[in-house]
Amino acid sequence: MQLPEALSVLRNRHFRVYWIGQTVSLVGTWMQQMAQNWVVTRLTTQASALGILMVVGSLPIVLLGLKGGQFADRYNKRNILIVTQLGLMVLALAFAALAFSGVLVLWHVFALAALLGVVTAFDLPAAQAFAPDLVEPRLIGRAVAMMQAIFHGSRLIGPALAGFLIERFGEGSAFLGNGISFLAVIGSLLAIPSSYRSTEKAARRDGSLLAGVRYVQSDLLTRGLMLLMLLVLMLSFPFIIVLMVYYAKHVVGADARGMGTMMSASGLGALTGASVLIFASTASWRVRLWTGIAAIAAALLGLAHNRLLLPAIGLTALLSLGSSLCMGTINQAVQQRVPDELRGRVMALFAIAFTGVLPLSGLGLSLLSDAFGLPYVMMACGPLFGLLASVVIARLPKTLEA
Repeated sequence: MQLPEALSVLRNRHFRVYWIGQTVSLVGTWMQQMAQNWVVTRLTTQASALGILMVVGSLPIVLLGLKGGQFADRYNKRNILIVTQLGLMVLALAFAALAFSGVLVLWHVFALAALLGVVTAFDLPAAQAFAPDLVEPRLIGRAVAMMQAIFHGSRLIGPALAGFLIERFGEGSAFLGNGISFLAVIGSLLAIPSSYRSTEKAARRDGSLLAGVRYVQSDLLTRGLMLLMLLVLMLSFPFIIVLMVYYAKHVVGADARGMGTMMSASGLGALTGASVLIFASTASWRVRLWTGIAAIAAALLGLAHNRLLLPAIGLTALLSLGSSLCMGTINQAVQQRVPDELRGRVMALFAIAFTGVLPLSGLGLSLLSDAFGLPYVMMACGPLFGLLASVVIARLPKTLEA
């Protein structure tokens, strides 16, 4: 059967095998994320423990991310990923063993989260740079969109599956499920020959740690897109990742079921935004950014004035759709523009920004919400984001061509 043009990237066997393996593995990753937070809330009543856990897991990525990007550009990405995925699997199985044995305590969770961060610092840049290496240059945008789609799609499945397993078989089962899921992606990597493609010669022209930083500084489009990403991370994502549960409970008075519905709506909105990237023309990247900005600003203003559950569900979906559309389009545009030999180090900067800025912005907006009220903070952030993002886009070059 002939695939539609939007899905033509799946005709590439290497990409298709890797995409399927990552789909299974990402479901496991979201299972572990949910189980890890569940364990923390069981072991302590302090809400700040979740924020500290996020910082503990993010700090190694911030400190080691540039080195991880350098590794991705200097060595074979497939081989790096096999090693890092094995490391992540071992840590998931360690979580499972501690949980099943009944000895899992809070410091275990923090220690394992820190180790996960160390491995992820090397895994994330290689993973983000690997998929574009598997396809022709004209299909890089499609490949990035397909990877975004499974990231958000697995977010719909993983937490629900973890909740079922925890209820039926205990916390260790969710960690065990994640450990087993790594077999899929490791198997897919082993099915791809080590000579799939290599940019090692090009990488050695400038193998320095800061080559990616210099590239971003010198390229107006990449620099502008990174600034736009920082705005999304500071003024949109914290409301989805950190504060939406608080909004559900304390602003609209939702019960557990309503809260779960809002979280599902958020995942569905993000998946919809990612799906748009698959079917949209590459040339429409500026239109997609404008649309995402408008959706974020409108959703925040709507949430600020809303006190009812049903509108909150729709507005949450709109906020996630806009954020996903912006972040996915930025990722697509940068991946299409950056030279192959610098892709790992440039994507490492994006990973560092994500893991470094989001926890701090979440903490800052949380403190402001405590001081002034979450609706008032949303009311301020909506127009502020729309204004600043519009200024950034207006100054971007009109084309993705270098």
